[in-house]
Amino acid sequence: MIDRIQIVTLTGSVALLLLVLELVRRRKLTEEYSLLWILASLGLLAVALFYPPIVLVVFLIGVVFVVALCFSVIVSRQRQQIERLIEETAILAAEMRDVRAARSTPTPGARESQPASRSAPSRPAK
Repeated sequence: MIDRIQIVTLTGSVALLLLVLELVRRRKLTEEYSLLWILASLGLLAVALFYPPIVLVVFLIGVVFVVALCFSVIVSRQRQQIERLIEETAILAAEMRDVRAARSTPTPGARESQPASRSAPSRPAK
């Protein structure tokens, strides 16, 4: 016989599984964490289905899982942002090296002798 709390717990477990799959599909949760969350939600579903006396405990564990899942999504997003920033920093560093290298090599047709000091140009006498 299935109690009302068991139905709620089963529904919550299925909802958690679907939520994890949707977050992976939208790339809000990285694959690294997705396997762990899929296994955890399937385990929660199995416990809710086969062990009715502890359904309330399973329900509370499900609530904790949802909170932890939210943190995993945040960590996944921050990791993706860090990777993007690292790539952008590497591109900027390469561009800076190219600019510095272009400045240090003389271009053909440029004046061979450069003034030793960069003082203000002298004004013609009146």
